[in-house]
Amino acid sequence: LLRGGQVVARGTAPPLTAALLGTEAGAAALRVLAEALPAPPDALHAGLPGLSAGTLGAAAAQDVLARTFGLPAEWVGVEGDLDLAYHAHLAPGAGILLYAGTGSIAYHVARDGTVLRAGGRGYRLGDDGGGFSLGRAALRWVTDALDAGEVPSSWLAEEIAAVTGGLNWETLRAFAYGTPGAAAIASLAPAVGRAADAGDGMAASLLDGAAQSLADLAQRVQRRIGRLPVTATGGALRVSPQFPAALARHLPGVTVVWRDHAEVAAHRAARGGRP
Repeated sequence: LLRGGQVVARGTAPPLTAALLGTEAGAAALRVLAEALPAPPDALHAGLPGLSAGTLGAAAAQDVLARTFGLPAEWVGVEGDLDLAYHAHLAPGAGILLYAGTGSIAYHVARDGTVLRAGGRGYRLGDDGGGFSLGRAALRWVTDALDAGEVPSSWLAEEIAAVTGGLNWETLRAFAYGTPGAAAIASLAPAVGRAADAGDGMAASLLDGAAQSLADLAQRVQRRIGRLPVTATGGALRVSPQFPAALARHLPGVTVVWRDHAEVAAHRAARGGRP
């Protein structure tokens, strides 16, 4: 939340995507957000997963947000989360954004607005290198050991058990399948990072594999448009300093940058939606 160009409040709210708008889960997330604000906003700008600016879906999202926060529709801006992230780091045509959060994607916006992408297909089809795939790899390491009649004992095993509640199959199954979506498994990504920082070789290997997957996404886009510079960001890359270091080995020249995309959206709202 901005006042006079200065940040006066920060916070988190339940996940909200374009697909959730119009559902009870989406309505609940919006209620939490509206109730958390210390004052009604004068304007709002949102970057929502699963949305493209200028579409019917964007118009519907704009209407829902305007009604929720009591704003005229023209004071509410909406775009896709990746477009917001790209413009937070790069000018159109200037490079490739490599984003690793729960999922993963390489994203380029050309000067004429054309989008080229690789990845970002969701956890059921891809998202290799993101938090979900890192957590899944950790669980597969445990279950492979169980299949061999072993219960692993290491820093990584201890970190996984601390999150899941145990390393037996019944506990792991309940953890992996008890919550719909990708959030539970993605929550293991920081455990992999902590184990790697403690010197666990397997955890470091999992981070290296994830880095290779991210580098592959960026290189797919580079093969289509040329070797533009790559800027990498996203929460998954923050689980351990070893992760961006591994990415730099597999993708020489990559720049890893952290920016608060919510703050960028707030500044866009203050400027009437202009980048």
